Amino acid sequence: MDMTKGVRVPERAYRIVLWLVSLVFAGFIIGLGNLVIGDLPLVEQQVYENPAPTPRENAIAAQMRNVEAARGPIEDKLAIARLELEQARRASETGTETFRAWIAARTATTDPAQDGELIARTRQLEGLKANERALETRIAALENEQLPLNQRLNTLQNDAARAAADAAPARERAMFWQELRVFFLRLAITLPMLLTAAWLVAKKRKSDHWPLARGFVLAAVFVFFVELVPYLPSYGGYIRYAVGIALTFAAGHFLVKNMRAYLARRQEAEAEAEQERRRRVSHDEAFKKMAAKQCPGCDRPIATTGDAESNFCVHCGMTLFDHCRACDTRKMAFFRYCMTCGTPAEPPAATPAVAVPDGPFPADPAPA
Repeated sequence: MDMTKGVRVPERAYRIVLWLVSLVFAGFIIGLGNLVIGDLPLVEQQVYENPAPTPRENAIAAQMRNVEAARGPIEDKLAIARLELEQARRASETGTETFRAWIAARTATTDPAQDGELIARTRQLEGLKANERALETRIAALENEQLPLNQRLNTLQNDAARAAADAAPARERAMFWQELRVFFLRLAITLPMLLTAAWLVAKKRKSDHWPLARGFVLAAVFVFFVELVPYLPSYGGYIRYAVGIALTFAAGHFLVKNMRAYLARRQEAEAEAEQERRRRVSHDEAFKKMAAKQCPGCDRPIATTGDAESNFCVHCGMTLFDHCRACDTRKMAFFRYCMTCGTPAEPPAATPAVAVPDGPFPADPAPA
């Protein structure tokens, strides 16, 4: 038997719709919060996004630009000269190979008429070698001209690195104070929202407008974790871990305190008569718990042995199943009418209070 059908279909639909209302309401609040936080005046740009250089760094950068401007034409001339030298070397190598082949042919023929051509070819090869040496000399001169500029540039780069290192502490302090200002600015917006959400959870969970309050609470939780926590100053991680420890401790303390209060309430309830306990359990709540095989009186699992019927809770003694007084059909004790003959159910007879052991965690009865 599916006992979840004890909850009315319109009621289930209303609950789903109210949850949707809570989510939509939270979405609109989150959107409005994003617009408000996005339009907050931050006074200046984030220093870690666009750090302002110091006067010393500006002076060094200006000198480096001057050196680079002087090096530029020399670099261009060197590139052209090296290309011309490469071409001259190829021409010289080709001329040398040609000259060697011609000499070999000249030696074989020993023709005196070719002596003039020999002299011309030799002079031509010497001209190629002379052009190659001239280009090498030109390149060496340009490199000598470039060397002081390179040395000056290396010195300026080292100076720039030292200037940046000297400015780093002040820049880090500026970054920290900027982050702190942004954090407190966001905290001024989110903290009232978080406090209001905590008050709603503590005081308004049973109110008729709880679905709207629940949407506000969801939006506050989202704002806390998305709009505030990422901007918490780190100090290398110490602050964030400390805040995490504090929040976890507070949540753990809250849960332990509420668990002890819950167990104390359960002890008091189990010490009362069954009629009084049944009076505090709503019809729909009893159906849900019975469907989950959970006692509506003490919230413990319904236990049984073998094929025996579980008519009573073995922990608190509450009547779970009884028999119709008209047709003797076994039915759930929380049915208002018999599902076989429709006879109204009579309230179960009062049972004496159950003794509950002391301590925050009541022990289950030991098996026989």
